[in-house]
Amino acid sequence: MAGTTGRHDMGGIKDDAPIDVHSGTKKYKLWEMQTHSLVSLLSKQGLLTVDELRRGIEGLPDPASEKMSYCERWAASIASISMERGTIQQRELDTHLGVSTVEPAVKFCEGDIVQVQLENAAVRTRKPHLRTPGYIFGLVGTVERECVGMADNPEGLAFRQDLPKQPLYRVTFHQQHVWEGYTGSPADTVDVEIYQAWLKPATKSQLQEQQHGAHHAHQHKHEEGHHGIGQQHGDSQAIDHGDHVHEGRTLVEQTAIDLEGQDDAERRRLSEALIQIFQEKNIISAEELRQAVEDLDGQGEKRLGPMIVAKAWVDPAFKAELLRDAADAVQKLGIQASNFAPKPKPADAEGDQQKPVPNLSGTIFTAVENTDSIHNLVVCTLCSCYPIAILGMSPAWYKSRSYRARAVRDPRGVLKEFGTELGPNVAVRVHDSTADMRYMVLPQRPSGTDGWTEEQLQRLVTRDSMIGVTVVQPPSSMRKG
Repeated sequence: MAGTTGRHDMGGIKDDAPIDVHSGTKKYKLWEMQTHSLVSLLSKQGLLTVDELRRGIEGLPDPASEKMSYCERWAASIASISMERGTIQQRELDTHLGVSTVEPAVKFCEGDIVQVQLENAAVRTRKPHLRTPGYIFGLVGTVERECVGMADNPEGLAFRQDLPKQPLYRVTFHQQHVWEGYTGSPADTVDVEIYQAWLKPATKSQLQEQQHGAHHAHQHKHEEGHHGIGQQHGDSQAIDHGDHVHEGRTLVEQTAIDLEGQDDAERRRLSEALIQIFQEKNIISAEELRQAVEDLDGQGEKRLGPMIVAKAWVDPAFKAELLRDAADAVQKLGIQASNFAPKPKPADAEGDQQKPVPNLSGTIFTAVENTDSIHNLVVCTLCSCYPIAILGMSPAWYKSRSYRARAVRDPRGVLKEFGTELGPNVAVRVHDSTADMRYMVLPQRPSGTDGWTEEQLQRLVTRDSMIGVTVVQPPSSMRKG
């Protein structure tokens, strides 16, 4: 079994699902482009780092994150890190999302039937500090007594945010409703202290239905053991069941891919709220965002990748420099290869005879060459790192769980699905872009192109050949002239 550092870590897990090789033509929506651009703009101001963005995504709460698209999760991470840094406040975000920022009135009385929420929309941007135990998520109970009092919101206390106080209740649940196979008396109960934000009104019929379900479950025990009612129906998805972790994280990752691009106004709410806040606080202007989106949208249309490949095919000196230091080589062509502008490097110390180790900041563009004996393939198993500045926005399949899981474990099988079959004399070299390096494959120049100009050669080069899933082949209809 492959090791894992978390549910975002796809490398090598068992996933035999085919790759949707035709998903590379998907168009990004405006709010998705804006979310990508926010990362770049905030990074340039020193208000966000790529690793903070990654940490924020990895720390998103369940089950909310399981319903998010890729760009929603980026927006949630931006919000979480921005609140952590003090760039924005929870109350500001709540106001723009339509969440009340005033103390709520007491809503429930003794004897009211209530249901515990499965998640709290107010804490979707980060893993919350929960004082509501997961074993009662989704269960129906009865308010045991009048409101205990107005209590400080533990979420606000944990993250140093000024959040309104919350009414606190004691809620009674029947043990047989909570635990499958409970053998005690039907009158046995457990009382739990729950904040009002985690409760919603329920009905007597819901309580009776829950009781019927518990009775049915008692008669038909599941082979998997004793789980709560909510867990039987997949409600408590934050629980890690050991050997089930792979299935859970692949499902989460694929859901993110499937949801990306859907025309859903709800999905862009958080991103739009962040944009409004940043503009109101004069952190990012509307013009800066518009320009960033325009630049991002035009990356693929510039066809910088084919330009670099074609020049390397006709200019041996440039090719040698490209393979030695790709970023420096393309910079001489006026191409900025890093996704984020690097900070100035400090001057060498006077009299220092040893070449200093580069002070790296931003991403490191790296070119790898295909030869008669080596074929290169690029993947990012931890997220979706990709040389956007050179190749434009990444194709949907590049971020899919199948590609990320299988590219390192079964690279030849992946290549075959893209129509690329290699002989045993060709070694496949996989490059897992897990940190700051962004790879571009320099494909082999196809035969029959002697005497072609750079412009003619550029037309042969595809994005997929520069990722390494295909090879460059001249169309039979294309002519030199």
